[in-house]
Amino acid sequence: MTRIATANSFARSLAQLQLRQSNLDRAQTELATGKQIILPSDDPTGANTIIRLSNELEVSSRYIDSQEAAERFNLTSETAVASMTDVIWKIEELMLESINGTMDASSLDAIGEELEQRLQQFDALANTKNANGDYVFSGFQTSTQTYETDEFGYRQYQGDDGQREVLIAAGFQVKINDPASLFLENAPSEHSTFIPTANPANVSDSSISVGLVTRPAEFENSTHLTPYTVNFIAGAGAGQIRVEVLDSGGTPVPIEPNKGDFLDITPGDKVQFNGIEFSTLDNPVPVVGDSFEFETSSDTTVMWVMQQAVDVMAYNSTNYNAASNAANPSTATITGGNIVNPSEEHEFDDYTVNILAGGLYEVYDSAGSLVEGPSDYTADNEISFRGIEFEIGGTPAAGDTFHVDRPDSQLRAELIGSLLTELKAGFTNVDSTRSLMGARLNAVELEMDAQYRFQEITTGALANVEEIDVYEAVSNLEMSTTGLTASQQSFAKVQGLSLFNYI
Repeated sequence: MTRIATANSFARSLAQLQLRQSNLDRAQTELATGKQIILPSDDPTGANTIIRLSNELEVSSRYIDSQEAAERFNLTSETAVASMTDVIWKIEELMLESINGTMDASSLDAIGEELEQRLQQFDALANTKNANGDYVFSGFQTSTQTYETDEFGYRQYQGDDGQREVLIAAGFQVKINDPASLFLENAPSEHSTFIPTANPANVSDSSISVGLVTRPAEFENSTHLTPYTVNFIAGAGAGQIRVEVLDSGGTPVPIEPNKGDFLDITPGDKVQFNGIEFSTLDNPVPVVGDSFEFETSSDTTVMWVMQQAVDVMAYNSTNYNAASNAANPSTATITGGNIVNPSEEHEFDDYTVNILAGGLYEVYDSAGSLVEGPSDYTADNEISFRGIEFEIGGTPAAGDTFHVDRPDSQLRAELIGSLLTELKAGFTNVDSTRSLMGARLNAVELEMDAQYRFQEITTGALANVEEIDVYEAVSNLEMSTTGLTASQQSFAKVQGLSLFNYI
């Protein structure tokens, strides 16, 4: 007969109660957390799987954050560039309208004003900021305004060529910005542009503007030994200043309008040579000894093209313009330049009028071909050729030469034609950049979809390992609660039994 001591019975009952309480606590914890592995010791293999899958989901979330940032940045840029293409289309339309032969000065002024508004709109788009306040098209220089207007009214790029990238998937980086230098600054130029560089030894802080071709025909008919050197030298009188332009061989280049080796200027004046035009600065003024080198570039800036289109709307005169050669022996002039007989084999061109002995003159076109003369100018005191008439002022001398430039209206048409070619090249660059942005957005979208699918699959796998079956957990909780209650009641009854109850 086995004897059960009261102490042993109490200990076994207490242990049973603790086990039931532990089971209940476990069931409650599982139901509260929704997890079936609370401690690594519960299932070491499962715990390791949970850590691995959780890490993969964390990495995937970081990729999604990067993808959302890449999408946001590229969408901001693409929206701005899409608007740029619309502005370019409108500017092209206005430029084409301006070469209509029926346009008068007021109509051209109106077109010029609208072109200026479109240029300002384009400038605002080029200086677009994102939600963080960063300049979108400045490369790495995100805190620097993309374009600033210089003293001469030309927009100058202030950023760099940097392109930022973000990692949106393992081994896959995508660009999130396009610097304006890669699509607004590199439009192929029809005739070249000229970029000034100040001599480090210059006395003043004055500057000159970029050199742009404003007379395409004259530029094409000229010989260009670059780089050019622009020197400010002393004038004939006290305080006067003049400009000379030398080619790469040190030979003076004839300067308009008199084809002289130098030109007396007032600071702020424009200077023209070989079909190229640049502006001087009136504050601070250039001083004797200042020098600049004009280095040629095969590219131009889209906004320089637009600015030229604005400026050329002021070219509305229909008369030829004549100027006396600087070396003329007389002070005679020719004025007028009216086209009085357009049907008389008239051709728009630049001409040279030479005065011969005996009251005769000859006229040559820009190709050097004789188109008139020798003819007598004394009968009517005028010079006429190809339906154009000039009146003579003063008394010409043998050896006098007069340079005749085509009408501004014709010059406008020729320059607009050249600018349209450059604008279309710029549009191609802008549109290509927009396509690149679209391709990047497509790539980001595909990677984002892939990451969301990966997260869905991985989350499901993690749930299978980590999460509880709710119905099973509720059932376990109820069973544990019932078991603990029964044990407590049984323990209370057993503890209340005594042999004296049966005596």
